[in-house]
Amino acid sequence: MLILFRFSGICLLRTIHLCLPDAGGVVLRDKNFRKIVESINMLHQNLEWFFPHTPEEAVKLIAAQGVILHGGGTRILKTSPKSIKGLVDVGKLNLNYIHHSDKQISIGAASTYDDVIRYSTKTKKLSLLAQALSEAASTPLRNRITIGGSLKDFPIWSSLYAPLLALNAQIEIADKHDKVISLEEYLESGMIKTKHLIKRIIIDDDPHLVGGVKRFALIRFEYPLFTVAVALRAKKKIISEARIYITGVKGRHKHCKRAEHFLIEKELTNDVIHEAVKHFNPKFAADYKYSAEYKEHTSKVFFTDLLQDLKGKL
Repeated sequence: MLILFRFSGICLLRTIHLCLPDAGGVVLRDKNFRKIVESINMLHQNLEWFFPHTPEEAVKLIAAQGVILHGGGTRILKTSPKSIKGLVDVGKLNLNYIHHSDKQISIGAASTYDDVIRYSTKTKKLSLLAQALSEAASTPLRNRITIGGSLKDFPIWSSLYAPLLALNAQIEIADKHDKVISLEEYLESGMIKTKHLIKRIIIDDDPHLVGGVKRFALIRFEYPLFTVAVALRAKKKIISEARIYITGVKGRHKHCKRAEHFLIEKELTNDVIHEAVKHFNPKFAADYKYSAEYKEHTSKVFFTDLLQDLKGKL
C-alpha cells in the first residue's frame, strides 16, 4: 500500500523540526544542518511525499521526473530545491538494520553513520568502516546521513567509499530486477548514475583482515581533502592480499593497484613501506586552498603513516 501526502513548504519545515529536535542547541548551530532546513524551505510548494511499503513501489516512484529518495535528507543540499517535485520516504521499507550471518555483515541502506558506529562499538566488528565514519561530519549529521544515500550521491569528500572499497564490499540494488554487485563495479559500470534503490551493503566478516583509514582535514569538522584506506591479509607476516583505495582524487576514487602488487609476498618492513610509497601516485586537482602537488605529497605522507600503523598489527 502506498501513502501519499502533500505539504506546503512551511508544513514541511515544521515536519523537519519535529523529526530533528534541537538536541541542546547543537543541531541549530550546525552550519550544514541549517543549510538542509533552508533548502527544504525552498522546495516546491506542491511537493508530494510518498511512503511506499516495498522497494518495488519505491523504484517505480523514482522513475518519475523530479522524484527522489529521501532518507536522512542531506541530499537536498546538493540538489536544486525547485527541481524536486516529490520525495520518496524510505522509512517504511525496513532497510534500517545491521545483521551478521554466514560470515557476512549486511548493512541496510537506511542505516545511518551513527548506527554503524554504535554497532561497531558493541560488537568490535566493522572497525575500519566505523573509524572513517566516526570522523565524518558532525554528531547531528551522523545521526541523519544514511549509508545508501551517501553511496548514491558519492560527494568527492566522502569518508564512506575508500573503506568500503578496501573491504571489497558488495551492494544489493533494486531497479527493474534485484542484483548484487561489487561496489567497484557499481562505480566502474556507471550504474551509480542510474535511478535505483540501494537495499543493503554486504561485507565479509574476515577476522584475518587488518586495515586502517586516514582522512586529511585541517580541522576535525571539515570536509576531508582525501580519504585513504588499506586492507591487508597476511600469513606469518607475509602479505598475501592487499586492497588500497583513495577518494578525493581526480575521478573521485582510485584503486592503487601498483602499490598493491608491490606489497604482495612481502613483509611490511620500513624498507618495504618506503618502496611501496613510490608506487602510490594518486592525482589531484588544485583548488583555491591547495596545489595538486601539495595534495599528492600529503597523501604519500598519510599512506606511509597508515602502513606504519598496520605494520604492528600483522
